[in-house]
Amino acid sequence: MKDEPDSEGPDPERRAKPFNYSVVVGIVFVLVIAVAAINALRTTDSGTVGLGDVLLGEKVKPFAVPIATSHLEGDANVDPKQACLVEGRGVLRICDYFDRPLVMSWWFTKGASGCIAQQDIFDDVAAKYKDRAGFVSINVRDSRDRLRQLIEEHDWKVKVGHDADGAASNIYRIGGCPTFLFVRPGGVLEHAEIGDRSFEELDSQVRSFLNSDGKKVKTG
Repeated sequence: MKDEPDSEGPDPERRAKPFNYSVVVGIVFVLVIAVAAINALRTTDSGTVGLGDVLLGEKVKPFAVPIATSHLEGDANVDPKQACLVEGRGVLRICDYFDRPLVMSWWFTKGASGCIAQQDIFDDVAAKYKDRAGFVSINVRDSRDRLRQLIEEHDWKVKVGHDADGAASNIYRIGGCPTFLFVRPGGVLEHAEIGDRSFEELDSQVRSFLNSDGKKVKTG
């Protein structure tokens, strides 16, 4: 007797499975998210001074801010045509420091209370090299009263400017506390560092900067 043909067709288990588009869409979506995340990280890094070569070799932008201990009130003036022309005994014009090497410390206390101790170190290093370079401390967005209290309590000698609305820190792309900028005569940024430094470390960096003859400082 001959076998009868299977009226039900091929074995159901051997049938081709339908193409699962939802899996492919899911994989593509994950890849898109991953690429976006990587690009976001790169964008953040590329936009913060002290990370990579951001702003290095460029002339820093002019600004004027009230000196923290003065009676002058107001936000930063970052107009490139006006900032260097602002007058008054209570104003700190960064252009006035471009005639010799300049070291700047940008800092804040909101979410970074450790930056207060860093200003003690900055002030001590400034006292050692004040005859060879200018030193300026710029506080970003802290309360003016709190800032004045800190200056009095710590007896800081370095002139402290108050960037009340953060406009100056924005054009300098400040993203960490503290951020130290090393600026050549004429206002050209040679080097930038983010993060805590011991007195010995900052002293070494300032000394290297002053002795580097315009070459980029390389630190560990």
